[in-house]
Formats: sequence, C-alpha cells, structure tokens
Amino acid sequence: MSHIDPALRSEEDSGTAELALSQTIVARTLLYYPGYSLVQELGEAAGTLYDLIQNLNPEDQKTLSKRLFGQGGILFGERIDVLFDTLARVRDEHQMPYALKAVTGRDRVIVIALMGDIGELYAGTAVKGSEREVQEQSDALKNLNYLMRARGLPVLTDNVIRDIQKEGGFYVAGPLKKTERVRPSAELRPLIGIHNVGEKADKQIGVPLEKRIPRVEWSVPHLSESRVLETTEPLVGHMSGSPVEILQVWDMLRGDAHDRQFLGRLQQKSSIDWEPLSNDTLERKDQKLARASGAAAFLIGMGYHSAVEVSEAVLLYMGQDLRQVLDDPAQDAAHLLGHGAATDLIEEMLKGQTVVSNSIHSLP
Repeated sequence: MSHIDPALRSEEDSGTAELALSQTIVARTLLYYPGYSLVQELGEAAGTLYDLIQNLNPEDQKTLSKRLFGQGGILFGERIDVLFDTLARVRDEHQMPYALKAVTGRDRVIVIALMGDIGELYAGTAVKGSEREVQEQSDALKNLNYLMRARGLPVLTDNVIRDIQKEGGFYVAGPLKKTERVRPSAELRPLIGIHNVGEKADKQIGVPLEKRIPRVEWSVPHLSESRVLETTEPLVGHMSGSPVEILQVWDMLRGDAHDRQFLGRLQQKSSIDWEPLSNDTLERKDQKLARASGAAAFLIGMGYHSAVEVSEAVLLYMGQDLRQVLDDPAQDAAHLLGHGAATDLIEEMLKGQTVVSNSIHSLP
C-alpha cells in the first residue's frame, strides 16, 4: 500500500481545496467569536483546570502541559505562568465579558488543547518516551485524579483506565487506520488550518495579524494514496478519536455523572434502544453541543483533523451512531460523508455556536 501527503489532493483538486478553506474559516471563526454556551462551557472547564493544576506539584504540572510547551507546541518557549494567566482569562470571560484582559482565540485553543492532552494520558495514546517518562505520566494522572475526587468530580477508576489503555484508547473511529496511515518522518513542519490554509482563512475572516491564532508544528502523516484519491473531503490524519479524548475530560471537569460522560454513553451503545440524549434537558443538550463544537473547531481550525475525520466521534457524542448506516464494518466516515457532506454537516453545527460581530475591531 502506497501512502502520500493528503495535502497534495488540495494542490490538484480545487474542490478539495475549497472544502479545506471553507471548514477552516468556519472553525477558526468560532474560536474567535464563540457564542454564550461555548463561552460558558469553556469558562467552567478552565476554572476547574486552573484550580487543579495550581494544586499539583511542579513535576506533574510539567507532565500535563508537556505538549503545549514542547517543541512545536503553541506555548513553546513560554513559562508555566502563561498557562495560568490563560486559564484565568477564559475562566472569567463569561463572568466579566468586557474585562480589559479579554480572551483571545489563542487562549481558547490552549484550554481545549490541554483537555485533549490530558485525555491522551487517560487513553494511553500520548507519546511514550523512556520508562521514567511513562512513570511520570502515570504519577501525574494519579495525582490529578486524587484532586478531582477531592472536588467531588466523577473520575475514571484505575481499572477503567487500564481497560481503556489495553484497548488502545477510548474509541477507534477508523478501523483500518493502522494500515492506512504512516508517519514517514519525525521532522516537525508548520501547521495552521486544514492543508495549511489558516492564514488565508484569517485574512478572509478579517482578523488583524497580531490577533490571529498562531501556527504550531507537527510530524506530517501520510495516508493511503487510494483513500486520498477517492475522497473529495480533505483528509489530514485519518479518522480521529481525538474528539473523544477532549470531550471525555471536558465532561469530567464539568462534573457530569459517569453515565452522562462520553465514555459512559459509549459503554451503553450496545443497548438496542440507545438514545443517550433522550433524557437530557434542553440546557444539557446545549452544553453538549457547545462542547462538541468547541472540540471540532479546535481540531479543524488548527489543522490536526478535518471535518470528515472528526464527524464520527462528534456525531456519536450527540447520540448518532454512524456505524449503524455503514455497509461494511471496515468502512469509516469518509465512505459515507466523503464528498462534501461532512463539511456541510460540521459547518452547520459550528455556525450555530458562533456569534459574528459586525466589526472585526471588537476582537480582543
């Protein structure tokens, strides 16, 4: 099986390029202009994160934020104080929306990224280093869980975490991902939006240069050439379980009971009458939609995963199981939504959470 850089499809197909730009614009717009529900949900999560991480020892703080501050991370070269200042601004946004220290798109990206990084530690999908680093990850997670329990937050038990890690993560969105994706090089390359159209997207949104979400760096994955060629939707890193990692931690930070957390609902999915949102109030559904939109906007807006790649996990979080309508268990979302439907679907969800000002000058 041959593998190629999926961004090549945008260079050769204007349809794919247009989809990449469109979904990047919508995702980054939400990160700049979130509506009330997302501001509220991010603020509550950021406030809890602030308290928890403040109470960890410096070694655990470093472990949990390693990706943020590591090479290629959005906080590379910064001090831990910058993380606390960011969490505090996002925490206070819904309480003091007109404060002088206004929240930026970068701030919101940092909070969502941190939830995803913590989710990776729970899932066991974080990059493994030496035995010492593995032990540091285990210790940091154990101490974080202790602090969360002390706050009365429903956390994953040690046995559940072991089971998750034994299965290779919370959820497998792409059954053939292991064979259809490779990383030919560990070299870090710039990443800003789907197929690196983030700068163009920000120009079209009208964001001043100094207020734009900066690029990060990553090791570019190559995907099955046949999958790239047969899929009009832009592909980036293959079908993604990253929304599950972000949203599971988000649910925990917001104090959702185990059966209302993403993992709890996944465990109920085998039920013949699985309708996870049927007993939710309208307010709770709004909260879930805001979280799902925030997670998708982060992954798409930064360029880590495209609309079609996040669609299965996002839909699952909202109570819709894509696998029930796939013809073959080896198929994934791109087989069903791979020719423009995923972009339409995810964009509609994100636009519903976005408040666009008449003047870009209102951007903090």
